[in-house]
Amino acid sequence: KTRKLAFKIIHSTTILLPAWHATCKETRKKVKQIPHDVSTRWNSTFDMIDFILEYREPVDAITDKRRLGLATYALNEHEWVVLGQLRDVLKILKDATLFFSRGTPNLAMVIPAMDYINEVFTTGMLDEERFDPSIHAAVGLAKKTLNKYYSLMDTSDLYRIAMGASTTSNAMILTIFFSSPSPPQAGVF
Repeated sequence: KTRKLAFKIIHSTTILLPAWHATCKETRKKVKQIPHDVSTRWNSTFDMIDFILEYREPVDAITDKRRLGLATYALNEHEWVVLGQLRDVLKILKDATLFFSRGTPNLAMVIPAMDYINEVFTTGMLDEERFDPSIHAAVGLAKKTLNKYYSLMDTSDLYRIAMGASTTSNAMILTIFFSSPSPPQAGVF
């Protein structure tokens, strides 16, 4: 729903976009565009969800205005909760992406971060009471993808060399990763 809502607002420059700006002002939020979600870039999904959650009041207000025809995009309370849970999962991956984007990452840096993500996803999958079944399913798919990369690394000579060279530096790399300006949220899962 949120992807379609954002698309409609962004591409309706004469009706919905001005209504969005007015709604932001009415709710005392800074007027900003909803980030466009690109289905092939999960980071853009995180950015859009994070924005939608921050701008919940104007989103609820604009979808409540019948004359705009956006009622089908209104989120119920359960959908807001699931959206927040999805943001928490994607934040871990976004933080890892930003960490690797700020320098020259190498295999010895990637592996400890992958291990951390794997640990967080495994722990998160065990807590069935805290997360919606759809989030568990999404984390399960992410874990399968991560396991695919692990199995590819197991057959790589470069991986074995990097792991031999990095065993003493893993603690240092994780310390750098978690002391970054926007570290992953501990205890998300």
